[in-house]
Amino acid sequence: MQMGSESRKVNTIKNAATSLLNQVITLLFNFVTRSIFIHFLGAEYLGINGLFANVLQVLSMADLGFNTAIVFSMYKPIAENDEKTQAALMNFYRKVYNVIAIVVALIGLALIPLLPFIVKTETEIPHLTLYYILYLSNTVVSYLFVYKTSITTAHQKSYLLNNYDSLFVILRNILQILSLIVFHSFVLYLIIQIVVGWVNNFIKAYRSQKMYPYIKEKEVLAPELKKDIFNNIKSMFIYRIGGVLLNNTDNILISAMIGTIVVGYYSNYFMVINAVTTFTNLLFNSMTASIGNLNVSTDTENKYLFFKRINFATAWLFSFCGVCFFVLLNDFVTIWLGSEFVLDQLTLIAIVLNFVMPGSIRIVSLYRDTTGMFRQTKYVFFITSIINLILSVILGKLMGLSGILLATAIARFLTNMWFEPLVLFRSYFKKNVWKYYFSNQFIYWIVFIFSAALTYFIASWISHISILTLLLKGLLCLIVPNAIMFLLYRKTDELDYFKQMASQIVLKIKNKK
Repeated sequence: MQMGSESRKVNTIKNAATSLLNQVITLLFNFVTRSIFIHFLGAEYLGINGLFANVLQVLSMADLGFNTAIVFSMYKPIAENDEKTQAALMNFYRKVYNVIAIVVALIGLALIPLLPFIVKTETEIPHLTLYYILYLSNTVVSYLFVYKTSITTAHQKSYLLNNYDSLFVILRNILQILSLIVFHSFVLYLIIQIVVGWVNNFIKAYRSQKMYPYIKEKEVLAPELKKDIFNNIKSMFIYRIGGVLLNNTDNILISAMIGTIVVGYYSNYFMVINAVTTFTNLLFNSMTASIGNLNVSTDTENKYLFFKRINFATAWLFSFCGVCFFVLLNDFVTIWLGSEFVLDQLTLIAIVLNFVMPGSIRIVSLYRDTTGMFRQTKYVFFITSIINLILSVILGKLMGLSGILLATAIARFLTNMWFEPLVLFRSYFKKNVWKYYFSNQFIYWIVFIFSAALTYFIASWISHISILTLLLKGLLCLIVPNAIMFLLYRKTDELDYFKQMASQIVLKIKNKK
């Protein structure tokens, strides 16, 4: 049974709403926990925390992009209500992820001798190997449950599991805060993270199995489907290597070239950026199944129209967030942690660019994953990561932290920022990419830069830094960029579409009342 457009909209809204709630809870608790963490353990332990998290993210490339490939393979059997094929896919998925867990564990343990070369601190950190092993075990255990929850995502029902994430984020942070205050123990802090994460994943996996009991059946995957999945994985593996190296090597380079404590300073900014990035990812992930279903059920013109509208919303969202970060982030860190934790303006610009640039093509990435386009784009991120590593070493030596971060933005601009849209429009929409995409993106970027400059200029009149002035600047960020976007696009089909959607939601709420 194919999902109707109304069901797609309703499930997308539910997924987005519960994801938003979870992200707000996570963000608030992370701020409190990090403040207490810095107070009791210091910035160097914060640097270790950020560094090991990135090392394990690099190790995560071992899953070969299998999760994306398997979820992509589920769209057709779900649309056709083919439970046998879904069960076969899940059974196959389980076996592969058990192997992946073992591989990650072995590679992770093999990296232990390299720790002294990437961890550079002014004072010696005791039990460094133990901390790393705890991080590694947390990653390995997560692979044992992820396959069961993937079917819930493919069915566009992830909102049913998001509440568990919110509950366990609260529980984990409360226990970690208590452990820091009472015991001042980094080991206990990490153990709590592992145990609570394991319980959360176990419960979500159990709930998914209860919703879709047929996944327990020992069905065997058809050879042709298995071959197709591995063909996708081959393409995703090369793409994923590049993506992981691009997005998760900055902290390693910063630690090795500048110092681990600087990783701690940067990680404060990254935590705020990552919180918003995680929210936007959850928002887009909530649309994944809808787009996957749309891809097998409507004509090309409707597909492009939907893309155009979502791309407009994406540009507005990331433009607004980028302006907020540029104007507010340094003031926020000053109030939160103190002026000694504030990074320079050029570094802030690089951080904002590394948020807005991938965000501006996020909808393209979503279509890449739901249409199988990763086969045609498999080399682009690998090339991007190589350019990034070379530029990071050169610019890092010349400019320090800002150079390493600017290298990532430059590498993106030279490669995937233009190549992925080009492939999508040539092979999927069958339209001229310059006319139907790049011209719009160019205008979106001009509007973003103008909005950021104007908002920053007005906000600079407020020289004093306090909670009140932060709120005033926040009000400026809320008004200026959104007013500019509204005035420029008030008569377009894109904005009209979202106005109608908002009206329908309000009407439904009134009718229910």
